[in-house]
Amino acid sequence: MRLIKTGLVLIAGAALIAGCGGDDGGYDTKTVEGITLSWRTNDADDSLLVKVSATTVGMVLVGFDIDPLSGLQDANIITGYVVNDTAYIQDNIGTGEEAYLPDTTFNGTDDVADKGGTENGGTEITFTIPLDSGDPNDVILEVGESYLVFLAWGNNDSHVYSPEVYASTEIEL
Repeated sequence: MRLIKTGLVLIAGAALIAGCGGDDGGYDTKTVEGITLSWRTNDADDSLLVKVSATTVGMVLVGFDIDPLSGLQDANIITGYVVNDTAYIQDNIGTGEEAYLPDTTFNGTDDVADKGGTENGGTEITFTIPLDSGDPNDVILEVGESYLVFLAWGNNDSHVYSPEVYASTEIEL
């Protein structure tokens, strides 16, 4: 009987510890090469909520639906950095293996909403994008599907591609 009580106390303690530290808001998270990507879908408005962070005081980048054979070409790329507590986040389209330009350059629209960010020993940007923006420059994302995602960070407060670290990973929405 004492062994059962001890086991129950250990299970309850583990559950309490697991619950500590706050609610993650239902985000899925992956960390690759020191870059953390967190995401979750919002069924209410068919959007994707995203957080990207790295230990830099410069730019962070996330690109959705990367073709491993053509790099950033045609990918939906979001770049961001923070200066004086203001987040600067830009919606881009991949124009080459290692190049991108703002969607608006190609008659697209800036579909990034809820832009935010912090810089406290590192940079974190947060934003929301529609799963299907209707913008021909954006990738249509579907819940239940997997996507190759490109992540990077650089030391400069700029949207210009100059990564110090980059990596790719696959996520499922």
